[in-house]
Amino acid sequence: MSRYLSTLLLALFLATGCAQKGAAPHAPEGQAKSFEQEDTYIIHALYYKQHGEYPKAYGIFEELYKKTGKLEYKIEAVRMLIAGKQYAQADKEILALLKKHPENLELHRLHTLALLRLDRVDDALESAKKIVAIDPDNAQNVDLLASIYLVKGLNHKAYDAYETYYEKHHDDATVVKMASILFHKFKAPQDAIRLLETHSKMIGCSENVCLFLAELYRQNNDLDHLADVYARMYEVTKSGEYAQKAAEIYAYKKEYDKAEKLLEATHADDRLLLAIYKHTKAFDKAAKLAKSLYEETSDPVWLAEYGILLYESAPKKNDPKLLKKVIASLSQAFKEGVSDPLYYNYLGYLLIDHDVDVKWGIELVKKALKVEPDSAFYIDSLAWGHYKLGQCDKAYEEMKKVVKKLGLEDEEIKTHWKKIENCRSRKK
Repeated sequence: MSRYLSTLLLALFLATGCAQKGAAPHAPEGQAKSFEQEDTYIIHALYYKQHGEYPKAYGIFEELYKKTGKLEYKIEAVRMLIAGKQYAQADKEILALLKKHPENLELHRLHTLALLRLDRVDDALESAKKIVAIDPDNAQNVDLLASIYLVKGLNHKAYDAYETYYEKHHDDATVVKMASILFHKFKAPQDAIRLLETHSKMIGCSENVCLFLAELYRQNNDLDHLADVYARMYEVTKSGEYAQKAAEIYAYKKEYDKAEKLLEATHADDRLLLAIYKHTKAFDKAAKLAKSLYEETSDPVWLAEYGILLYESAPKKNDPKLLKKVIASLSQAFKEGVSDPLYYNYLGYLLIDHDVDVKWGIELVKKALKVEPDSAFYIDSLAWGHYKLGQCDKAYEEMKKVVKKLGLEDEEIKTHWKKIENCRSRKK
């Protein structure tokens, strides 16, 4: 027997037997016990069942059946035979029971399982067909029949069994199974996508349906549709994870307006939203968001970001009130633990360029250079600080390093170089 079939059999056993492991068989509520010790028998039977002592459990369930005549005890006894690998005896006892109870679905399911365990796959298939004929609206019955078709390699028949059920019920679980057959058995991913998309538009894109669609689009590297599916999944589940995934794809594809709109509506990833604001130079929005993040998290990095974005968003950058706010924000961020060279250099350059406190600015730039001594931009800030203090030779020596690294294409570097050169010439 194939490994696949063995796995199927285990799944079928779990569905028909172990799923009810925790529930003791008993008469309908309100019905009197058939004999005084019935409950004691049940407790012992369940104890043996739970500890894998199936022959002992079988014996007690048999005794319960004889004493009470309740079919449920006999069915449980048959389950113990199957669990104990007594498949031939189980088959024999089930056949005898089916003569008295031909419409009992549980008996038919157990019979199908016993036949499969005996490698009588064709007989099992016929048994599964009977089950579906008795109760075609039970998804478990259709699963059983389709699984046996798949074991036999009759993929079209398995698909047809699910399709017949789906045409009546239009449920998510069945359409996913149909799509799985199209994808895995027929190697037809586009057909699977069409089926799932049609279901999604007509019935709705549940999480399971959308997850399968997302995987199909991911394998096809179809980022447009993948982002759309994630956005739909957010609408269904309200899980920020899916909104974040969609926004990440939009950002990757440079569809910043879509990413921004989605993130503003969901707040699934404010850090990503802040990065998009900065990238699109929406500094006003970015500053407000950075401030909000700081208030929310107390993380001083966002306070430092707020200071920078406040400056970048200002139309008049020489406004003393603005500079005071920016300096206060960044200084407070340093006090609260921020030590990133990027922020040291930013405040340092601002202090130097606006002639607020050039010496303090140079100190901050030097802190940045201790961490990244080869950064051309930090060296440029240092050179500009020396220039502001009239130290033209020092400025020139530092600026030479910048020009060597970056050339003169950047307008700000070009301006600094010319002014420092002129300063040096005048001194000479």
